[in-house]
Amino acid sequence: MPDQSTTHIQTFLVDDHPAILEAIRNRIDDTLDVEVCGMATSSDEAFRKIEDMEPDTAVVDISLEDAHGLDLVQNLQSQCPEVQVVVYSMYDEMVYAERAIQAGASGYLMKDQPTEDLIEAIRVVDGGRSS
Repeated sequence: MPDQSTTHIQTFLVDDHPAILEAIRNRIDDTLDVEVCGMATSSDEAFRKIEDMEPDTAVVDISLEDAHGLDLVQNLQSQCPEVQVVVYSMYDEMVYAERAIQAGASGYLMKDQPTEDLIEAIRVVDGGRSS
């Protein structure tokens, strides 16, 4: 019987609002196949931790206090291309989604969507498809 922990999609969360991080983590904790392996509230902290942890996926907010989230996405694409990124943003404009994909994100989701949609986006990008 395979070790159940190896079947989890290891996901790293990046948002400068601790309440958002906590809410997403709590919702993901209720799933069987996705696991939060780390969290960060800044781009610099996120990059260091993601580089060390090598998660399967990362959920990145576009607006971070210390940097633009798309800069983090570009850095991750350059240095950690195996990490699939979902940008999770309050910005509804198609321009941001297009920029996120151009920066290297595999998916873009609005924060007004249910967290179940975010979890499904994590599953989709982990499977190699864009969301």
